Amino acid sequence: MIPVESYINQDISTEIIITIISFVAFVIGWGLFPQKQAIHPIVALNSLKRWAGIYFTIALISLFLLYGSLSNYFSGAIFTYVTLEIVEQNGTVGGFLANVGQRFWPFGTLLAWYDQKRKKAEIHWLKQILWLLLCSAGTLSSNRSNMVYPFLMFLSVMCVRWRTRRKFWPASIALALIILSFFFGYVRVQPSLDSEQTGILFGNYLEHDEYIPYAYQIYFGSPYQITPLLSIHPPSFTLINSLLESIPILGKAFREQSGSYIYNLAYHNSLVSQDKVIPVAGELFYNGGYLLVAAVYMAFGIVYRWLDTAFKNCVVTNLPLAACFFYISLLFNATLILSLSVLVQFALYNAAPALLFIVINWWQMREAS
Repeated sequence: MIPVESYINQDISTEIIITIISFVAFVIGWGLFPQKQAIHPIVALNSLKRWAGIYFTIALISLFLLYGSLSNYFSGAIFTYVTLEIVEQNGTVGGFLANVGQRFWPFGTLLAWYDQKRKKAEIHWLKQILWLLLCSAGTLSSNRSNMVYPFLMFLSVMCVRWRTRRKFWPASIALALIILSFFFGYVRVQPSLDSEQTGILFGNYLEHDEYIPYAYQIYFGSPYQITPLLSIHPPSFTLINSLLESIPILGKAFREQSGSYIYNLAYHNSLVSQDKVIPVAGELFYNGGYLLVAAVYMAFGIVYRWLDTAFKNCVVTNLPLAACFFYISLLFNATLILSLSVLVQFALYNAAPALLFIVINWWQMREAS
């Protein structure tokens, strides 16, 4: 159902082989990492309230700098055009720092929640929902990953001891949430919203249900997404440009030679839009063939297994630290379902609060020893 099929009707065996090689190489890399090599975290972070306050303060200052007031934030943050206008107006170092700063909110919520949990082992499920709502209140953004990833990070440690015998209902709820997240794509491109307009949009969304499998292929990958790259001759080296293009100001010089640029040019056969995400496996193949795909995805598998091991070790004694490793792994999934440019964008704009927390833990562990 992806549009390229309508004008490129060819055998997709090459695309399927690329996808299979990336998967197999990832599994090999995952198996190569010695999982039994323990990562020992400290038992608990000192001064939780102080650090929670610092994180909240950074986030609030950032929201005021970007939106002017909390009312402007809550009324406009979810809309793409509002956010784009703010990004254009704040294309400075200060704007960049403010953009990074708002990502500190969910981590401040996490630290405050854990401080309460240490004092009271069990928290009522209604209070848990309130904590999740507080986390989500500071993550409104037209970029859905900025809303979903902190929420999943919080759940990763909030529900770590939760076990269910019947998987049907959790799986059904998760599927419904995924479908609703696709509907959010309809909502976020509106200039404003009211209840009547939301109902009309939702009815239109249900009538055009072909958007759901289309969105699934766009956001979770399909071999046909690689197809436009195979029509570009001769191939050029785009990896460095793709890694650098997301850097504010500096990246402008590299955008017209990046993988995203040449991919969208081939996809649309024009420069009418730059909205399509270049598949990582496809870009690696475009730059270095099957061998580069295999080597890099093997490295991805090793990194993911390390993050998985770190999470499992930390979740026993240090839930906030475990959540940080879980969050980093969510950002790192750009290597699987998004692009190298998005990976760098995540590292620059989203990873700072988690990395800072990991460094704080490391420093306190060093001081204790």
